[in-house]
Amino acid sequence: MGKTVLYVVNPISGNRNNRKRVEQELIETFGKGVFEVLETSGKNDAPRVKDVCDALHPDLLMVGGGDGTIRMVASALDKRSIPMGIIPLGSANGLAKCLGIDNLNDAVLAIKKGNTRKLDVLNINDEICLHLGDFGFNAGIVKKFEEEDERGMISYFKSSLSQFMEMRPYRFEVKVDGILYETEAKLLVIANADKYGTGAIINPVGKIDDGVMEIISINPDGFEDMAALSFALFQGTLDQADNVQIWPAREAEILNLDRADFQIDGEVMQTPEKVHVTCTADQLTFYSMI
Repeated sequence: MGKTVLYVVNPISGNRNNRKRVEQELIETFGKGVFEVLETSGKNDAPRVKDVCDALHPDLLMVGGGDGTIRMVASALDKRSIPMGIIPLGSANGLAKCLGIDNLNDAVLAIKKGNTRKLDVLNINDEICLHLGDFGFNAGIVKKFEEEDERGMISYFKSSLSQFMEMRPYRFEVKVDGILYETEAKLLVIANADKYGTGAIINPVGKIDDGVMEIISINPDGFEDMAALSFALFQGTLDQADNVQIWPAREAEILNLDRADFQIDGEVMQTPEKVHVTCTADQLTFYSMI
């Protein structure tokens, strides 16, 4: 007997021809049982996913899209233990990158091999976070990207260049394990995972399944600092760089004193005055190539 598979796909991710090819290959691979497709609409998607899961009882949940789509589907599971596979169709695909899933072939191969990982989940002001949340520079990039009509990596880099020209430090108070730290940062990261979708290793000391998150304060001072940090990001040595502080934590509270922009898993949130974050281990099962 074949598997019952639910494929949740964001129809604006990727190009139309690629989406059709992905769907056809998934049907050929997993279509011996029940294969159902649910397209997101941007409205009430989580309740729709929940309702379909209740009715279908899928053995496998495939998600086609970027980090925001994956986060939405994960939030709809509500403690159901359904393993998930990622088809990286978004612009950056950070979570897929952390799991070694670069394309459709990787996603299918991971499932065929049965390679799974139990991932930690962060709770940030009652919003789940699977990958990364951050204040400041990167959140500003995501905000500009959302305002653009274009999609894809080229548009993402255009937004990055525009945000780079406006980069400034913000003040934060970070409380970890009862100890209060004051910091200025152009980028303050709440990291469950280790890297962005670009491959930049933002959290070289962390793992996505170690039961601990990292709070990372980055405040480069001038062009030379920026160049050194850029090199460190792609060498995996950010923890050794100047103007970088990293605090491991299972629980943290952050005061956003200058109201920096904030995003979670590629989705811009309302600018918070304060966030409370907890990390819970072994919450969700994902297929992985790592």
